[in-house]
Amino acid sequence: MIRRALLLLLLAPLLGGCQDREARAQNADLTRRVEALERQLSAVQATQQSGLPTDAGRVTARAAAQNCANSLTRTLETYRQNSLDRRYPAPAQLEVPDACVDQRVNWLTRSADAYTFTVTDAAGRELARQGSQDGP
Repeated sequence: MIRRALLLLLLAPLLGGCQDREARAQNADLTRRVEALERQLSAVQATQQSGLPTDAGRVTARAAAQNCANSLTRTLETYRQNSLDRRYPAPAQLEVPDACVDQRVNWLTRSADAYTFTVTDAAGRELARQGSQDGP
């Protein structure tokens, strides 16, 4: 019993030393990672200080068009999944999503089996395109 106690007393500093080395190594690794993240953050902040990109309106228009395209595709695919004959809705059956209210949707292909459409800006430039897997 006394031998075990003495053995534990002798091993305690050795175990503590191992833990200290391991903890120091982990702290050094964390410090390197934090410094790398701080450098990345500084670079991002420097980029942002230069102001908004000159094409912010175009980026916003593309994002709105893609949001419309995604919502419309989700609506079409949900209709087809719930349809007994696995078809897409006819024009009169389609409820256009709110995301597409102020968007220009142009149907390139539209049938019970397939669809392809684009979302364009006022000048007719394509901002987003979606299609069914069976479509062109």
